[in-house]
Amino acid sequence: MREPAGPALTPFRQPEISPAMQAMAGRRESQMSHEAAVVSPRWTPVLATRDDLPKILALYEQVWGPGRSLDYLGWKLFDAPFEPLPPMLAMDGDACVGLYAVVATPMILDGQPIMGCQSVDTMTHPDYRRQNMSVTLARACYEVAKRRGFRLVYGMPNENSYPMFMKHLDWVKTDDMLRWVRPLAARRLPAFLAEPANRIIRAHALRGEIRSAIVSRVTAETRFVVPRAMPVAARCHVDKSAAWLQWRYAAEPGGAYQTYLTGDPDFPDALIVFEEIRETGVPPVLLVQEWLARDTHLRLKAMKGLVALAARRGCGSVVLYTNDPQAGILLRGALFLPRPGMPIGATGFGPDKAKTPLKPGQIVLMGGDKD
Repeated sequence: MREPAGPALTPFRQPEISPAMQAMAGRRESQMSHEAAVVSPRWTPVLATRDDLPKILALYEQVWGPGRSLDYLGWKLFDAPFEPLPPMLAMDGDACVGLYAVVATPMILDGQPIMGCQSVDTMTHPDYRRQNMSVTLARACYEVAKRRGFRLVYGMPNENSYPMFMKHLDWVKTDDMLRWVRPLAARRLPAFLAEPANRIIRAHALRGEIRSAIVSRVTAETRFVVPRAMPVAARCHVDKSAAWLQWRYAAEPGGAYQTYLTGDPDFPDALIVFEEIRETGVPPVLLVQEWLARDTHLRLKAMKGLVALAARRGCGSVVLYTNDPQAGILLRGALFLPRPGMPIGATGFGPDKAKTPLKPGQIVLMGGDKD
């Protein structure tokens, strides 16, 4: 873009410069040109397409190491069934050297459906750091989101990226995502005390067992039936439709989720989505992703039933992440203990940005609402 012309300037005579000074100036100009070439970005922000997946996978492996497949990244970054918003890439020629990704997420705000997105992945190739890449890519992504009518972005940034989101991307900390834990095994006790303590803990947990509950593994053929929604006090939450659950859990390549359902399978009282985390040398953990029910009584009853299932399986604990105060009250009733979790941040887009729910408790999230 051509700069606008300023006011006319009075001409001045260039002073004479000695040959020695000219040579020194030439060397300095050459040095400055070299430094500019080193620090000037060679990359360009580009909205990704599925054809970029091999390059995206190469960047993930370069920055975070192996462990992801093309199918998984295709599902996560391109296959969300509601207004998919592809990641923003930093491209240096044919090489993908940076990425900022969000997941398009259907939400309910003040009783009305909107489109939001969750900030999930930010990465920069090691050779391209300190070039303001992540901020540039995020801003470009948000411009695309705003043009498409998205209302907000939320996320749980780690300690490394938290300052960037808050200082440079207009995010506001809205709450803390607490880690709720229901212990099922005594810790830090001598073996002769731990064994009888564990028997007491598990016997108490089994009192909530629901023998009629249906436990199923989630597969690509799973069809979710969602309990009739109970009222939510918060202004904003993720819209847990059957289609959303289908993509989030049944369609994930390599997913190992299970469902715990109470009541009539066609008209369930409660539905819990969870996974069993196993690591060598420690008891397994049941990690709850979704916790839906027709009312608070049925919700609490289902959670106690899941705790009993965990006790039957010999799990060491049941864990759930949420900032929902309504859920917190029920979790205390099921003997869950709150632990520090992670900060939740958000910002809004578009003409209604001032209405973005940014105060504590206005956006409530459950375990499966975080990447």
